[in-house]
Parts: sequence; C-alpha cells; structure tokens
Amino acid sequence: MERERNGTNGTEQQGEGGRGLADRLRRVGQRVTPQRLVILGALEPGEHLAADEVFARVEPLLPGVNRSTVYRTLELFRDLGLVSMTDLGGGARQFELIDAPHHHLICHRCGAILELGDDLVAPLREAIRARHGFTPSIDHLALFGFCAACEGPATGEARGER
Repeated sequence: MERERNGTNGTEQQGEGGRGLADRLRRVGQRVTPQRLVILGALEPGEHLAADEVFARVEPLLPGVNRSTVYRTLELFRDLGLVSMTDLGGGARQFELIDAPHHHLICHRCGAILELGDDLVAPLREAIRARHGFTPSIDHLALFGFCAACEGPATGEARGER
C-alpha cells in the first residue's frame, strides 16, 4: 500500500484492487468515521510509529482530537488485526499498519531492524499447535540479538564473551 501525501487528508488511501481504508474498517465490522479513517491513514506498512507520533500526524487533520482518542483507537485497531503493536526496543510501543504478516530482528548493539518473513515463523506456530494444542497469535514478532556487523568475526565477540 502506498500512502498519499499530496494534500489528501488520510481518508483517500487506496490498497490492492482499489480497496481503501474504509473497506478495511468495514471488513472487520467497524463503523467508518472520519476519526478512524484519519488515524488509520496516519500509518503505513513498514513504518513504525509511537502513539505520540500518530497523534502528531492526526492532530492537524482533526483539530481538537484528544490524545486518548488516538491511543484507544490504535488499541482497537490492534485488537482487530489492522495494526500491530510491538516493542522494538527502548520500551516504547510502536504501531504499524499490517499489510502482510512479518517480523523483526533487532540488533542490541546498533539498533538495526531487519525484516523477517513469516515463512520462518509459520513452522513455530505449527509446532506449538502440534505439541501443546495451543494456537498462538504470532502476528508481529520481535527477536533481539546481534546483526552480522556487530557480531564480529568471532562468535560472542559483540557480547564481550571471551
């Protein structure tokens, strides 16, 4: 999905096959309101924003909107599966518009974030289901470790192990 930034108000975003934000809301059984459209339109796939950053984008388009309205709406969208909420480090929750399931590898040292395809996580879901009879909702996983550049030529060097 591509977000229009050329004077639109966030309600005109179009997705695959001409489906827009309003269609996404309707598909999950939600009323389409200007507030919901603008808040959802402030997000885009691949971009991680804190709730305050979403609020900063929404406020000029919806003068008088409450910060708590934006926060509650983001949590509703998370519960509906429209956005993901993940702690990518630093303790701040980050929101992202979901276009396809994906996950992140986050380097402890440099903070690099690499995208991890869902094809590597799908077997984990299946193994948990088979072993425990439990169906996990692994829709946006963040794994912390060390990237190749920070790991160094010797295993454990980045962590100070000798």
